[in-house]
Amino acid sequence: MTFLQLCQRLRQEVGAAGTGPAAVTGQHGEAQRLIGWIQQAWTEIQATRPDWRFAWAEGLIELESGYRDYALPDDFASFIPDTIYLDDRELTLLPYSEFRRRFRNAAPAQPRHITVTPGDVMRLGGVLHFDGTPGEGERLSFEYYRSPQELVTGSDVPRLPLEYHMLIVYRAMIQYGLYENAGEVVQQGMSNANRLMTEVERTQLPSVSFAGPLA
Repeated sequence: MTFLQLCQRLRQEVGAAGTGPAAVTGQHGEAQRLIGWIQQAWTEIQATRPDWRFAWAEGLIELESGYRDYALPDDFASFIPDTIYLDDRELTLLPYSEFRRRFRNAAPAQPRHITVTPGDVMRLGGVLHFDGTPGEGERLSFEYYRSPQELVTGSDVPRLPLEYHMLIVYRAMIQYGLYENAGEVVQQGMSNANRLMTEVERTQLPSVSFAGPLA
């Protein structure tokens, strides 16, 4: 469902008066609250875990000789360990404090480590920094988790698989019920949201691996 369709479904589920919303902009009163609750619900779902499968993405950066700093994807949140390669050579990701301590005064000729610098007012997420200088034409490939998606335009579609889109509606129902002091709506929303969240966690989180038997 699109953002607009989610808002319309929320209105139907809670039995709010009228029709619509017809759009996600230019609304007032209850329509605007419905829109806000859908946005809030989707943000909260994403924030419960940083490693959702639906937040997974791949990155590729073309490198230039003489440059050690590179911008990360706009939606970058965090690297997935053991997936960072300079061409076919794996690089080691270090926390910035350790990276700075080890390479403050010296750097290897060939990159072996990378870090993400702290953000500032202009670069909230920081930049990717190599310990050495890449060669012309080399490529950095990696997997990463994306930052939470914001629903802005009516045609925006949540990254969550379609079969779980009602989770957003159910979570928004809880906020509607609390606002309207409608206990039955809160109960219905919580019951359905908990059921669907269990399925989302089962299918959209990394598999748990167990250590082998002790010798």
